[in-house]
Amino acid sequence: MDILAPVALLAAVAAAIGAGFLMWSGQGASRSGRGALFNTERQVAYERAKRSRYGALALGAASVFLFVTYFVTSGSTGIVLEPTPTPTRTPRPTATLAPEKRETLIATLEPSPTPPPPMAKAVVTNAGEFGLRLREAPAGNEIDFLQDGTVLEVFPEPQVTTDDGITWQKVRDPQGRVGWVSVEYITIQ
Repeated sequence: MDILAPVALLAAVAAAIGAGFLMWSGQGASRSGRGALFNTERQVAYERAKRSRYGALALGAASVFLFVTYFVTSGSTGIVLEPTPTPTRTPRPTATLAPEKRETLIATLEPSPTPPPPMAKAVVTNAGEFGLRLREAPAGNEIDFLQDGTVLEVFPEPQVTTDDGITWQKVRDPQGRVGWVSVEYITIQ
């Protein structure tokens, strides 16, 4: 008896699907009969539609019988859904500080550092045909050439004079590259 209930359920579902297909097929045959040119074609189509409908009714009745068989053999009077357990929320403990610890915590906080002052601006002037060399270090390797009119940000670091007598200033170009330029070719604003 244990296997009878699932087999009855499977057969009932299959019979219901078959009944639906036969009803659909009967509707198509009925439509083709309405469009037939000759009486014999029309009669054949209507007979096919009638057979499909009778077959659908038979399969539908079989489906109902098999569903009833399933419920009787499974010992169930209907489909019973098990309630799903709902999760319960557990409150979290809240942390509290004793008044003396709170005052100590507040007293040990340090003030935030002040932001750096805004950088001064400089403009490249009289750099010539090729432009002013932006270098990695004073008298170091070249990074790029800066044309006249290029606006630079000047770092607040002190200027550096090399052995050859050229004074250098640390700057940032419009592309964000940091390097050193000769102060002879910039005008600090």
